[in-house]
Amino acid sequence: MGEQSKKTFMERLKGFRPVTHMFENHMATMVFSVIIAVIMWFVISITIYPTTPVTVSHIPLVIDLKGTAAAADGYSMINRDVEEVSVRIEGNRSKVGTLDKDNLIAYAEIPNITTAGTKNLNIVVKSIDGTEFTVKSISPQSVNVRFDKIKTVTLDVLPDFTNIESAEGCIINKENVVVSPATIDVTGPAQVVGQIKNASVVIASSTEIGAAAKLVSDSIAFCDSNGSQILLSEESPVEYDQVTYTIDVPVQYTKEMDITYKLRGVPSTFNENFLRDRLTLSTDKVTLAAPDQSLSNTEEFTLDTIPLSSITLDFSKNYTLEAPEGYENLSNINTVNLSLDSTGLVQKDFVVSEINIINAPSSHTYSVVTEQLIVTIVGNEDSISQIDPKQISVTVDLLSVQQSGDDASSFSCVPTISIDKYDDVWASGDYKVIVSAKPFSSDE
Repeated sequence: MGEQSKKTFMERLKGFRPVTHMFENHMATMVFSVIIAVIMWFVISITIYPTTPVTVSHIPLVIDLKGTAAAADGYSMINRDVEEVSVRIEGNRSKVGTLDKDNLIAYAEIPNITTAGTKNLNIVVKSIDGTEFTVKSISPQSVNVRFDKIKTVTLDVLPDFTNIESAEGCIINKENVVVSPATIDVTGPAQVVGQIKNASVVIASSTEIGAAAKLVSDSIAFCDSNGSQILLSEESPVEYDQVTYTIDVPVQYTKEMDITYKLRGVPSTFNENFLRDRLTLSTDKVTLAAPDQSLSNTEEFTLDTIPLSSITLDFSKNYTLEAPEGYENLSNINTVNLSLDSTGLVQKDFVVSEINIINAPSSHTYSVVTEQLIVTIVGNEDSISQIDPKQISVTVDLLSVQQSGDDASSFSCVPTISIDKYDDVWASGDYKVIVSAKPFSSDE
């Protein structure tokens, strides 16, 4: 009986040979020990430490104004300085251990916004599916958000002439430059849009214009009331349509010319240069602009026609500088003064008794009623000191006088006064001579 039982036990032990053999291998023993340790650690950790901390990174930060007082008052988010956050949470090991950025939501708490500007808002993190945990820390803890109302303004589009130059001999007629489209709608934060006073089309490269031109550009710049360019950025965003602008640029042709004048009523024996040398213009040049090249053959700008008799010893007169119709005065000079340098000149009154009539019509008999004139002579002192009144010629030219009717009549005429012997003196002043006219009779 005993021998049989012993045999049976040995046979059974042989059946467990693979297990016993496994423990005879040291590597297998080590692996088995690690597995048992992990199982024991897991059981112990759940039993002794039921909660655990977890850090989750790259959670997108949501800022939603929908339903807030800020949105109701018309405010919008312009920009912010945080896009995503990291959070360290603590909770049930079996629940929080599987959470990641897709299971969590980070959002900013929106207070009542009553003014535009940058506000510092607290950041909150919660689970999307309602998993409960304790937030230990959030990095960053807050976000700076800029709020403002969105505004749209319509601006005139002006040309920017910074890189546009005119060729020699012409100028750009800036007042008549046409930009198309003529306006632009700009939408953006009220604080930014409110600073923009005008929009300008910019020509990027230097361009010289010698004739009317049509330029194109899609570059637009915005300036404030001082003309300083407003640099737009992500912090100051605005929206507007990106279009191509056409700039029609007309030009004017310019020319600088001498200012001159004409003298009227000058006796043929008078030396006009003697007087001109003593007459001085306050400015002797003017620059005019024309829409075409009609000025190319013009060398002088005639100021006025001046009667010789109006020039006295103390002569000084202002003349309006008026450009002809269709031309523009670019010199910014509206009046020009003409004055006489009386150095070496004198004036003297002479009594003239001999008054002659020439070119009298044959239909009447004409006679001078005026017996004498007191004539003021201006000119070279030496010449005037030698003048004899008999050398002063006073002549009434009736060539243009038309006389009709049978009754005798009289009329006044402006005489021509000259001193033929001296070419450096002239009569100054207004004079009239009364002439009587009597129809011619064949019986006389």
